[in-house]
Amino acid sequence: MKREFKPGIKLIHNSQNDDQHRKEVEYFAALRSLEHSKRKHVAFAVQAMRDYDGSLDEKSPLKDHTISFQTNDFIHIHAKFNSDWWIGRIVRSHSEFGFVPTARRLANYMVSEDDPTQGLGTQNTSDHPAQDRSRSIWEPKCPYKVVPSSRPIILLGPTLQHSRLTQLLHLALREEILKHFGKKIKYVKSDIGSGQQNSDRKGTRWLRGLRDSDYDRGQDENQEVELIMRMTSKLHLLLVDSPNIHTPDDVQHLPLAPIFFLIRVSDNKILAKLLRNTGTTRMAAEIEVANVLKTMNDDRVGVPDDDEQLIARGFEMVIEENGLREATWRIISYLEKYIHALHYHTKDDEK
Repeated sequence: MKREFKPGIKLIHNSQNDDQHRKEVEYFAALRSLEHSKRKHVAFAVQAMRDYDGSLDEKSPLKDHTISFQTNDFIHIHAKFNSDWWIGRIVRSHSEFGFVPTARRLANYMVSEDDPTQGLGTQNTSDHPAQDRSRSIWEPKCPYKVVPSSRPIILLGPTLQHSRLTQLLHLALREEILKHFGKKIKYVKSDIGSGQQNSDRKGTRWLRGLRDSDYDRGQDENQEVELIMRMTSKLHLLLVDSPNIHTPDDVQHLPLAPIFFLIRVSDNKILAKLLRNTGTTRMAAEIEVANVLKTMNDDRVGVPDDDEQLIARGFEMVIEENGLREATWRIISYLEKYIHALHYHTKDDEK
């Protein structure tokens, strides 16, 4: 008599095949999420506070699609994949989408590098209560700073913001920039830069020519920052005009990471003639301020050979052209490249 066997639960479990199947499911799920994120708007933007080499991170959902970045790089985050990974791209022309470690993930990934208690060996820490306390209260530094999706644009120089000469030059440049970009750019007047200043910036109070009462008014700038965040959420350019910003240090305490353009007049004789024509009564003081701005830029960037060396180190570009057309052309050319970097372009778009 022939015995029939009916299919049922296998008694032998092949863990290797199951593990392979699980990895394939996770791989294709990550691929689908990556492609789907390309069609989403930017959720928020961050500035990296440290370097990260994605090729060395073994825990990435897709190792070939893990973004590497350097300190001060700006990253657009489009979607959340899970508690450890975001999906986004570096704000750079021709950059591709990839997986970005969340703040918690990156902090944990780098913890061995920064933890002051590492390297103590495997000895019993109960004999070292001070080391135990150090380990319990230590926290890694936040690896990101949340910033506007599109960095606000601020014009500075050649002297104080409330100088008549500065106002006339900025007005002429601003009108040309707004006319060129049309609906791609927004303009806002703001009071940012007037809030609480740290001790390092108090030494430059004379540069702004402000009274103590103006300086210490401590205006809450959170609403101003939130407004700028909202106005850049759709990746519009934003030209910010504030009478309280005279140097990049005046907004260093705010999470804005602006693009600063410095209008500079190198020849003091020409500067004095321009100031005289605008009827200033503080010519010597304004010339001194102009020289401070020039020195500040040269000290920070070492008089660079090209504009890329200026990025994230104070002034983005120095405008010294003699004519309005040449000056606006330089600014507009830079901003055209920045707009291109803000938006993702497929290979078909580039053709």
